[in-house]
Amino acid sequence: MDMIGVVYMSRSARPMQPADLDRLLMDARTHNAEKDVTGVLLYGDSQFFQYFEGHPADVEDVYERIRRSTLHHELVELERRRVPQRFFRKWFMGFRDAPASVIQKLSQEQWKREMPWAQDHSAASPGMQQLMAFLDSASTDEA
Repeated sequence: MDMIGVVYMSRSARPMQPADLDRLLMDARTHNAEKDVTGVLLYGDSQFFQYFEGHPADVEDVYERIRRSTLHHELVELERRRVPQRFFRKWFMGFRDAPASVIQKLSQEQWKREMPWAQDHSAASPGMQQLMAFLDSASTDEA
């Protein structure tokens, strides 16, 4: 069955304290688990960066909640495309603190495939490759 992935960034309406982020993540993880939507959220310097994936109707439901949220504004969609498989199979909403420089770099990365007309959708976009590299390095730093 087809799945889609969405990438966006936005600005927080106010600086988020750890307790605010905990509440946000608990709510998102509960809702995303019900919808079988997985992904990751980065936050740093009052900016959100998020990738999430799942079946189209479920992703749209989650995305509508995100768009209605008063916790952020200036939402900019960077990518929406079919994905051949999940990148985050077990993360209903993974989370990492991210320096502003990482969010800036990810927001400026090319998220669309260079040849969107190509039939092979298995290769990750340059933006996804950059996101995965950051998450790998963050995991190594935590070890």
